[in-house]
Amino acid sequence: KGARAQSISREGDEVVVKCDDGRQVRSSHAVLTIGSVPNSDGLDLDAAGVHMDGGGYIPINHHCVTNVEHIYAAGDVSGKLPLSSVASMQGRKVAEHVMGLHTRDHRHLDYDKAASAIFTEPEIADVGLAEAEAFAHGRKIRVTKVPFSATPKALINNDARGFVKIISDPATGEVLGGSIVGRHAAELISVIALAVTANLRVTDIVESLLVHPALAEALAEAAE
Repeated sequence: KGARAQSISREGDEVVVKCDDGRQVRSSHAVLTIGSVPNSDGLDLDAAGVHMDGGGYIPINHHCVTNVEHIYAAGDVSGKLPLSSVASMQGRKVAEHVMGLHTRDHRHLDYDKAASAIFTEPEIADVGLAEAEAFAHGRKIRVTKVPFSATPKALINNDARGFVKIISDPATGEVLGGSIVGRHAAELISVIALAVTANLRVTDIVESLLVHPALAEALAEAAE
């Protein structure tokens, strides 16, 4: 932490990362996560009067409107979550606003409830409130976790790696977030994402008549 990596090399079964402060970090694996930067250079936004922040991102309101009322910004350049699903939904919100459809029954984007996934093997997906975030803010939560090894379909697939975790409010039962590690995690997280967005309770998941055998059964078990 607080140092830059100068080189990454393999020594036997280990990966060695040399830092600019003289430290060497040894591990079994190294993950390179470069991140992204806004592609706003060369757009001559100053000429249009559009504001940018120090990082080159364009601040927007909940309709994706910039400080210039007839200019919109969507996608990574908006400085929100750099996810293609978020960019697609922002584009939809822009179209609704341009056509005046935002005056109808309209829900603003809640970026804290956006689902995301890492397409590793096995997959990793999460949505909503995280345990660490809740603890950092002193919020009381209920955490339930079920391994896929307890799910018949995972055993049928001969792949019982991973788990399903659901975070809920202990007083109301409202689903606040969750995470999944395992096969098809990116698809399965959609159930929890829907519950988070619609303010459903864990009982709504438990009492759903799900297919058997299916990996989704782990969601109902985790919601118990």
